[in-house]
Amino acid sequence: MKNELKSLVADLKSHIKTLDEDDCLPAGAALHKTSPKSKEIESVLDEVKKCRKCRLGLSRLNPVFGVGSLNAKAMFIGEGPGYEEDHKGEPFVGKAGQLLDRILAAIGLSRKTVYIANIVKCHPMVNPEAPEARGNDRQPLPEEISACRPYLDEQIRVIKPVCIVALGAVSARALLGRNDGISALRGKWYDYPCDIFGQAETIKLLPTYHPAAILRNPSLKKDAWTDMKMLKAFLEKNR
Repeated sequence: MKNELKSLVADLKSHIKTLDEDDCLPAGAALHKTSPKSKEIESVLDEVKKCRKCRLGLSRLNPVFGVGSLNAKAMFIGEGPGYEEDHKGEPFVGKAGQLLDRILAAIGLSRKTVYIANIVKCHPMVNPEAPEARGNDRQPLPEEISACRPYLDEQIRVIKPVCIVALGAVSARALLGRNDGISALRGKWYDYPCDIFGQAETIKLLPTYHPAAILRNPSLKKDAWTDMKMLKAFLEKNR
C-alpha cells in the first residue's frame, strides 16, 4: 500500500510539473502546445518570422522573439538582440544575459518563471552586411522600434503580466514615451497604459539599468539591486 501511495504521489508530482511547463516556451521553438495562450503566441511568432517591415528583418540571422512562461507575473523587456542572441535566437544569452540570470535567481525568479523579450526582435547592426562580425551592435532606430512595436504589444496582451521591468534607457523610453535618462527614470513605478486589452487598463512598469550597463559600470549594482528588491516586494504583494 505504501509503495502504491509513493507511486501515486510521484505520478502526481510529475503531472503537476508537466502542467507548469506547458506554457513555458523556448525562444523561436516550434510551439507544440494546445493552450489558448500558446496558440496566440505562436501566431505572433509566425508573423515575426515573416516580417520585413524594416531593414532589420533583411539582415538578421534569426528572429529573437521571447522566452519564458506565458503565465509570467513579471515581463522583462530589453532593447534588442546582439550578436549572441542573433546567432542563437534567444534573448539575453551573452554575458549580459548571464548576469540577468543571476539577478533573477537572487530574487527567487528564473527564465522559466518570468517572460523575457525585447523592444525589437531582430539584431540592429552598424554594418548589416557583416552579421558574423562581433562588435557590430547598435541601438534600434525610432522607425525600427515603431515597426516592431505591434509584436511586443501582442506579447504583452497574451501574457498579461502584473508588471513590466524595462531594462535600460531604450526600453524605458520606448515604453513610457519619455526622453529622460535611465538614472532619472529608475527606482519608481509607473503606470503603463494598455489599450491593447480592449479597454483602458494599466500595468505597473519599473525601469532599471540594463545588465550590459552594469557590466560596464559595476557601481550601478547598488541601485539595480534596490530596484530588484522593489520588484520582489511588489510580486510578493501581488501573488
